[in-house]
Amino acid sequence: MMTGSDNDPLVEEGGLNVTRHRLTIWHKIVFFMLGLISALTICVLIRLSNQLASDAEKKALMHFRELSSGRNAHRFGH
Repeated sequence: MMTGSDNDPLVEEGGLNVTRHRLTIWHKIVFFMLGLISALTICVLIRLSNQLASDAEKKALMHFRELSSGRNAHRFGH
């Protein structure tokens, strides 16, 4: 048996009850909603990123077509 320096019994001897914190239903709902909002935000950001990349690719293609057709030849001093 171990003895402590104070008058409280040790945890091993059952003197101190370990309190378990259980999540209430409201906490679970809040955490679920937070996770759902985070997932939806990530999906929206990925979709916007893909859309911006697609728009940039279309602009680059249009620019390349203009250059290859010779419409912008005067810009380069020809």
